[in-house]
Amino acid sequence: MKEPKILVITASFGNGHNQVSNVIKHTFEKFGIGTVQIYDLYAHAYPYWNEVAKFLYKQAFTIAPSLYKQFFYFMDQRYGTKATKWYVRLGEKQLEDILNAKQPDIVITTFPVGTVPELRKKKKYPFQLYTIVTDYCLHRTWIHEEIDRYYVATDEVKEKLVVNGISPEKVYVSGIPIRKEFETARNLNYMLDKYGLQAAYKKVLVVAGAQGVVKHIRWITERLLQDSTVQLLVVCGRNKRLYQQLTSLAPIYGDRLKLFQYVEHIHELYELADVMITKPGGITLSEAIAKKLPTVLYKPVPGQEQENSSFFNGRGASIVLRDKGAVVKETLLLLQQTNRLKQMRTALANLYKKDSSQRITMDILRSFHRYVHV
Repeated sequence: MKEPKILVITASFGNGHNQVSNVIKHTFEKFGIGTVQIYDLYAHAYPYWNEVAKFLYKQAFTIAPSLYKQFFYFMDQRYGTKATKWYVRLGEKQLEDILNAKQPDIVITTFPVGTVPELRKKKKYPFQLYTIVTDYCLHRTWIHEEIDRYYVATDEVKEKLVVNGISPEKVYVSGIPIRKEFETARNLNYMLDKYGLQAAYKKVLVVAGAQGVVKHIRWITERLLQDSTVQLLVVCGRNKRLYQQLTSLAPIYGDRLKLFQYVEHIHELYELADVMITKPGGITLSEAIAKKLPTVLYKPVPGQEQENSSFFNGRGASIVLRDKGAVVKETLLLLQQTNRLKQMRTALANLYKKDSSQRITMDILRSFHRYVHV
């Protein structure tokens, strides 16, 4: 049986797309498929401008969300028209070079890289093309008639694809791939000892995101810690300034405030927490689902964050708030409401698709081998 050569094409706008790419690569390797490469198309095609675009992307989330909103919904409404034709030409020359050099049998996209299906259509490349949608909403840039199969988080996303002309047989509700660590549990007492936590406290995990973009964390931290029953775990990500600001609070609150920078084993903190305050990224929400961790979603940016948070709020799995005072008030209230926390965990459990990366990998291999033998 032929071992396929696999190329995973992604982009580094946000941390989630790269995470999904790495999870899929590792899962294929566990299945004995060793020829799997990850390729960041825009980083290779436009190294300087890619860094500029990533910086502007981050600033749009923190400084000018209204501009990002306009861009997001413009692309959603006008995708496929002359106004957005430039998008499916981005990195075309570099993509053609890498496809000719690697000659993959399978291409998987974890970012809506429209150049990939468009170039396959234009050049009649023989590879099978699969895409993993990494949010709980659907943006039209994910859609192309050349894509052989879609992997999505929910039935709602599948329905939107079908409404947009995609055959139901081409869509698999697989869940979004996450690291295996989020799907396994550790001994609770061991975890409490490891992090110096006490079982008696109610634990709130505050995750600023990989780049530490969540606002007003110091303000929220000080107000939450006014409740002496709360122990706070704050992950600052790569925001060194935020970490230094919060370090000055450590002598005041002692072991009720635990600070972290970028955390590789953040799944352990998810397991220890009663509630998490964070941003509604697709991967973060998928991880929360796996750990059944109720979330307070703070200031979702219009676009995929807003769409993700609306979905989770509608399912009763999260609370969505835009005011820092409301975050403190509702978080403390939620910690007192045992039944409500239980209901939120049940809602999260209903969204859970176990072993998503394995499901996707097995389905791709089955689909590929059927194609090879046709």
